[in-house]
Amino acid sequence: MVFDIDYLNQLIANGIEENSELEYKSAAALHRDDKKMTEVTKDVSAFANSNGGVLIYGICEDRTSRHLPGNIDPVDRKVITKEWLEQILNARIRPRIHGVKIHVVTIADDKVVYILEIPKGETAHQANDKLYYRRHNFSVESMFDSEIRDVMARQKAPQIKIHFDVTKKPNILIAPRGEQVLHQQRPILYFLNVQIENVGKLYATYINIVLTLPERIIEFMCDEGDNRTIQISLDNKVRDEIETPDDNHLTFFAMGHTDKPKQYGPLRNEPLLPGMQMTLKSFPIYVEHVAEEDVISWTIYADNAEPQTGTQVFHQIAII
Repeated sequence: MVFDIDYLNQLIANGIEENSELEYKSAAALHRDDKKMTEVTKDVSAFANSNGGVLIYGICEDRTSRHLPGNIDPVDRKVITKEWLEQILNARIRPRIHGVKIHVVTIADDKVVYILEIPKGETAHQANDKLYYRRHNFSVESMFDSEIRDVMARQKAPQIKIHFDVTKKPNILIAPRGEQVLHQQRPILYFLNVQIENVGKLYATYINIVLTLPERIIEFMCDEGDNRTIQISLDNKVRDEIETPDDNHLTFFAMGHTDKPKQYGPLRNEPLLPGMQMTLKSFPIYVEHVAEEDVISWTIYADNAEPQTGTQVFHQIAII
């Protein structure tokens, strides 16, 4: 995702509401006093102790509708620098959250918006007031002992993230005489690619993902206004190709001959090592059936890890 002025304008124009993985803060939330700095550590650590997310300093909430974005309210970078903000996060959150990215969007001259991209923490992170926090819907709440223990146990289970993109290719048909021609009514085919990434420190052996998406997106015969959803189950099972006994021999049939068909072994789970990515599935979709509000949601199951859930707006999935 590109974090720039267009991204900010789209959030405001589309009225994207705050949620467990998105929060807006006005420029006044960043100030060089202990109370404000402690609030920053509470907000950032709460994201890390939950599922990570995006924290934006420089958009105020709408005055009449809470949790909706109002206007851009930029920060003065001469007073609040990116380096100062990084120092506060590194020095006042324990243990340090690795992987926080601070994106700077220039509005005008020294007026900027800071977009913090915060990863899901590998353990529980303590704010500057020596308490632990998590996000719950729109709010930040202190954590109970059992919740802290659960988050600290993340290092004992694999951490799997899911990624989506859409690829396109020409829809080539084979004419009766063998020549290739482009399909006139549907010249381009689109495919949704589902990838997983192991962002933890333990390898994952058994991975299963259940996707929920509008049925019309993958079923051409569905009506464009159909709101039914369908579930698709994916896993990391693969089959290894087994070498045929003698590749030099051909199998003959009445109409001619062909190479021996490929042979495959039994299904097995392909382990996903730390830092590795894997494509689980690529299947055709009908982008013309995608509505503005359509989302794809998922639940990830991996070994002994707690099930993870999430959603993605279809229009935010990159087409490459």
